[in-house]
Amino acid sequence: MSEPKRRAMRADQKQARRQALIDAAWQLFQTTGYQTITMADVAEQAGLAKGTVYLYFKTKEELFLAIQVQQFAEWFDDLDARFAAAARPAATAAVAELICASLEHRAALAGLLAILHTVLEQNIDVAAALSFKRMLLERLTHTGGQLERCLPFVAAGQGAPILLQIYALIIGVVHLSSPAPSVRQVIELPGMEIFAIPFGPTFAAAVGALLRGYERSAAPPPDQPARQPAA
Repeated sequence: MSEPKRRAMRADQKQARRQALIDAAWQLFQTTGYQTITMADVAEQAGLAKGTVYLYFKTKEELFLAIQVQQFAEWFDDLDARFAAAARPAATAAVAELICASLEHRAALAGLLAILHTVLEQNIDVAAALSFKRMLLERLTHTGGQLERCLPFVAAGQGAPILLQIYALIIGVVHLSSPAPSVRQVIELPGMEIFAIPFGPTFAAAVGALLRGYERSAAPPPDQPARQPAA
């Protein structure tokens, strides 16, 4: 009777150790950035031997993809709560503001998204990629349904693609608003102000324009009634 208990304890310990590595890597990412972090740094931050990291994650990219999964879960949970609390139907501007507010304290998530496709997905196996994409599809579909219930002009099944476009906007604006040190010096020169792009206002303007575009495209001709909100 004692053997199953010992196995269960070992499984719990493994999960706790895996989470400790994820937490350590996430802390390092927020202070030093992805490129400078090594697996040895993560192990040291977690108080574990370097080789231990590779028992749980084959590559640095796989480790940070696990972080991305957890950060996505937190962000989508936050969006779900905000959409659920919003008026129905909600004003387009209010929904755009709601989406922007969900990222106000998630600068590190935005930075992680910026390297997801160009770095993290470049060194993972098919199984890890499939698991990640299935998770993302499930969350986009669920939260997209919440968006559809807030905005009557968003058709059934259209919420997930809109969220994916917003996700693409995050990536693009992060890159534009995070120039290299040498480029930042150039931007500070007279006449170069147009390239000084702040993330918050630029992203808010882009999300607002995206949603207003969908709203205009769904508006019926004057002689036709508006589409009813999704149930």
